[in-house]
Amino acid sequence: MYATRQDLEARFGTNEVANLEAMQTVTGALEEALQDATEEIDSYIAVIYQLPLPQIPSTLKRVACNITRYRLYYQQPTEEVDNRYKAEIAYLKDIVKGLASLPIRNEQNEVTEEKPKRNPKSIPIGTSYTGGVFSDEQLNKMPSV
Repeated sequence: MYATRQDLEARFGTNEVANLEAMQTVTGALEEALQDATEEIDSYIAVIYQLPLPQIPSTLKRVACNITRYRLYYQQPTEEVDNRYKAEIAYLKDIVKGLASLPIRNEQNEVTEEKPKRNPKSIPIGTSYTGGVFSDEQLNKMPSV
C-alpha cells in the first residue's frame, strides 16, 4: 500500500481519522479504503510504469491519503475533500499523458533517470504483427485484388 493509518493521521490529524473511522458501518473500513486507494493509483500508473515500483515516491503517499480520505467520507465529502480528490485524479491522468512523472529515487536517494515503460499504442513500421485479427481460413474466403 502507498499509505498507512499513521500517514493519514500525520496529514489530517488523529481526531479527523478517528471521526472518519467512527462514521463507518463496517470494521476494517479504513484498511479497505487504503487498499482501494492503492488499487486506484495502480490502475493509472500501471499504464506506463512497471509495477511494483522499485521505490514509492512520497507524492504517491499524498495521493493515497487524499483518495482514502475522500472514500472514508460516509455520505458526502466536503468541498475541500472533493477538490483534493479531483486534483489527485488529474495528477494521475497527467502522469499517464506524460505531462508529469513520478520522482522515483535510487539507493543514493537521487531521482533516477529511469523513464516509464510505455506500451506502444501502435506497431512501428518495419515490425511484423503476429496477432492476426482474421484467421487464415477467413482470409482465404476474401476476394483477392
